[in-house]
Amino acid sequence: MVNLSIPLSSSNILEFTPPRTDQPPIVFKWRNKHFKSKESYWSSDKLFESVWENSIDGMTLTDEEGTLAKVNQAFCRIVGLSENQLLGQPFAIVWNGGLDAKRLFQAYKRRFSSKQLKTFVEHRLILWSGDVRDVEVSSSFVESGDGKKLLLTIIRDVTTRRKSERDLKKSEKSYRDLFDNAAQGMFQSSVNGKLINANRVLLRLLGYDSLQEMAGMNLADLYVNPDDRKILCKVLEIEGYCSNFELNLRRKDGKIITTLEHSRAIKDEKGNVVMYEGILEDITARKELEEQIRHNVETLKASEETLKSLNVQKNKLFSVLSHDLRSPLTSILGFCDILLNEGEHLQPEEHKEFMNYIKASAKQQLALVNKLLDWSRLETNRIKLDIKEIDLYDAVQSGIIALAGTAKQKEIELSMNLPTNMNVSGDAQLLQQVFMNLISNSLKFTPNQGNISIRLAQESKDFWAIDVCDTGVGIPASDLPKMFKAEEMYTRPGLAGEQGTGLGLPICYEIVQKHGGNIEVKSEEGKGTTFTVTFPKLIQEEGMKVLVADDEPGVRVLHARHLRRILPHATIMQASNGKEAYELARKYKPHLIISDYAMPCMDGGEFLNLLKQDPSTKEIPVCIVTGVDSSASKELLRQRGAIEVIAKPISPDQLKDMLIRSVPRLFVQ
Repeated sequence: MVNLSIPLSSSNILEFTPPRTDQPPIVFKWRNKHFKSKESYWSSDKLFESVWENSIDGMTLTDEEGTLAKVNQAFCRIVGLSENQLLGQPFAIVWNGGLDAKRLFQAYKRRFSSKQLKTFVEHRLILWSGDVRDVEVSSSFVESGDGKKLLLTIIRDVTTRRKSERDLKKSEKSYRDLFDNAAQGMFQSSVNGKLINANRVLLRLLGYDSLQEMAGMNLADLYVNPDDRKILCKVLEIEGYCSNFELNLRRKDGKIITTLEHSRAIKDEKGNVVMYEGILEDITARKELEEQIRHNVETLKASEETLKSLNVQKNKLFSVLSHDLRSPLTSILGFCDILLNEGEHLQPEEHKEFMNYIKASAKQQLALVNKLLDWSRLETNRIKLDIKEIDLYDAVQSGIIALAGTAKQKEIELSMNLPTNMNVSGDAQLLQQVFMNLISNSLKFTPNQGNISIRLAQESKDFWAIDVCDTGVGIPASDLPKMFKAEEMYTRPGLAGEQGTGLGLPICYEIVQKHGGNIEVKSEEGKGTTFTVTFPKLIQEEGMKVLVADDEPGVRVLHARHLRRILPHATIMQASNGKEAYELARKYKPHLIISDYAMPCMDGGEFLNLLKQDPSTKEIPVCIVTGVDSSASKELLRQRGAIEVIAKPISPDQLKDMLIRSVPRLFVQ
């Protein structure tokens, strides 16, 4: 018989000797008080033996000294030792390393004698072979056939299960780490629109602090367009997934963001959708950049067309100017040559006649140069408007008085039927020039015994409209589009041969435009011509309304504060987006709108388009404020109808200068 030595600790080696084969085996009989008959007794004993031998759980019987008295085959398989190697040995034979055998057996004896057992515990065993086993252990006291108390220990090997559980936890942790630390927003939501899970990025994206804060809300409330969620859910139900689905969502603070959703439907074994999971990508900045690029491209195209048109106009203007400037000089030089070379042979009458020709040509040349200078200064904003409160009645009357002599010579009746107190904000000298030019133009083309009348065309709440009507020869329909274009330099001799520069009406048009008004012409050959000039009425500051539109509350407050310094008695209205601003504009008809360009729901460009397409709001002056300092964007916005485009930030002085320059009728010096 060979001794089997098993190390129990680094400092204590115990020797265990297998039992002698001539010793009688331990007989265990299962005694159960519920069985009364002999047959029941033996059947229960046989049942126990069957369970003992066939159980997949390891079983041991140990005495009060901790010696293994009986083991089943399942226990042998678990610990990797045979029944012969185990019987008669201390139960610690199965363990390896790190054990203090003395303390272990002392603790065992205390529990055995006191019968204080832990009915169910879990252990991790390091076997004598070095293998590791996770086991569940349950213990109870039983009695052998000879009445001896033994400890029955049932050991279940759960190593595989625990490994699977650990692997699952590790996998779950990896998934959770990936979920929590992902660079994009990730979510899980129920079919009925409740948020089940969300990572930190998604919470930040939507402006919330915690998952609990969003737990009770309906996700449909996040969608700017509620139909988007219905469409998305339908796609997920049919296709099972979606990719690059663009959505506009509303953050907690109300700001609108644009996102791309990539998600899938999670279905049960019956194919029913039980929840959704996916990723949200914030593309707001990208969309803004794309929109800006699109606007820039549109603006560049528009600028290209404008430059082409301006180039054509410039070439045409230079062509006309070269002719109109050269013709008088040709006449002047021609008569000068005659006077120099033939002067001594000329009669006094001829000499005087030629000098008159030279004078007339020089005057024509001077008039043309002066008109060119006036037009150039207006085009380049080098004429500073002297804005005051004036009565249009006085401006028209001054023009009539200045030209009354010419009308009398031609026996033309010149009349005015206007009310007084037609108050506007404007430059008195320039407005007088407008009416003098229009009346003078009518005198040139109205025959003797004709009449010219200046009358109130119509009166509206916001504008004065004045007609300058004549009974002259009229203007061909094909020439009407040329009247106010400087590059056309449209002119024709008057009925008495009067010459024009072709710049008078374009200059009138520029002056009227700079006063926030407009000028139109209607004519019929042989029946006369009517010029209609429209000016905004003078706004009394007490009743003035200004609308400020910006999605940033702080910016709205700042603009409103600046405006109150400039216009202390004005009513300042505020809107947080283009859609809200449009509704306020239609309802209250403000006298001025200052709108940001980049706003949610409807940006400044779309807002401007709507205003100019609506007859009830198209005349409201609109100043656009943009954070993108791009001349191309400014040009496009001006083409769409903005009276001014100014870059952020705006100081009170900048705002006042812009308003005086663009909406002079708001101010009276």
